[in-house]
Amino acid sequence: MKSVHSIDEARDRAALYVVGALRGEEAREFAAHLKQGCEVCAAEVKAFSKVTDELAAVVPPEAPSAKLRERVLDKIGSEAGAGHSSTIEKNGMRFMLSSLMPWEGTAIAGIETKVLFRDARSGIVTQLVRMSPGTIFPHHRHAEVEDCYVLEGDLTLSGVEMKAGDYCRAEPGSIHTEITTRGGNVILLIASERNELLD
Repeated sequence: MKSVHSIDEARDRAALYVVGALRGEEAREFAAHLKQGCEVCAAEVKAFSKVTDELAAVVPPEAPSAKLRERVLDKIGSEAGAGHSSTIEKNGMRFMLSSLMPWEGTAIAGIETKVLFRDARSGIVTQLVRMSPGTIFPHHRHAEVEDCYVLEGDLTLSGVEMKAGDYCRAEPGSIHTEITTRGGNVILLIASERNELLD
């Protein structure tokens, strides 16, 4: 790289360098140029570094939306899981790595699942359930005990508003009504496949 002594050229390259926009050989050459002692470029790098530090301090961090977070985690999981199984059997134990499992659609719009375990004998299924904002699940009667644990978001069951960390146990014969979510959710559900839909 030729020597940079023009203030405009130094400013342009220093700005790109500080924000990480110089790539590969160009970045290495500019770093080497700084080490050679170019005072013009060093001063510009120092000035831009101060500005970026101040910007980082005054702009409050903002959490990503739940939907964006889910998309990013799904993408990471699918890339990390390429060529790897989501199920590990070891010493009489079964591990289900849900981050490597795709969400599967259901017959109900807005609801997706990841089946972690299905007991063919009892008909009990352990699964992750994801409901999109505004989704309504049909009223149903429980054939067996049902365990519902909210992992993320909100869920209204039979008029009770639940949030992350809340749990509901439904006894056989009981009926769940008003099954809705305002902002969407992810729940852990252990339920019978023989539940009776009432809607």
